Amino acid sequence: MSKKIIGAGLALVVILLTLVAVLTVKYWRVRGEPSVSSYTAVYMASGDIYFGKMHWFPRPRLTNVWYLQRSVNQQNQPQLSLAKFQDVFWGPVDEIYLNSDQVLFWTSLRSDSQVVKAFVNPSLLEQQAQPTQ
Repeated sequence: MSKKIIGAGLALVVILLTLVAVLTVKYWRVRGEPSVSSYTAVYMASGDIYFGKMHWFPRPRLTNVWYLQRSVNQQNQPQLSLAKFQDVFWGPVDEIYLNSDQVLFWTSLRSDSQVVKAFVNPSLLEQQAQPTQ
């Protein structure tokens, strides 16, 4: 009976050491990397880039949608800005269903991304739109 107790104790120690090792490796791996946000960038075959929260079921779609808006300024220089999809003049809902044949690639955005920071705090976009002199 004492061999069973020793064996169970040894098994428990091995399990605990394994758990500590796994958690240590996970901690050190994550510690040096920026965290991933809940936002995704989707690059379409048309050249359009959409940002939002990706959902896969029942088919690919984005919610809380933003898009990259391209324009030129008075000096004919290209300008890039972010715009909320639901604010387009034709009044769409804040959701896009994606044609997977038209998606060239998608990627998760880091939480320290300037784009994600703008989504979380849209007043940053207003500050960005102010002309600098």
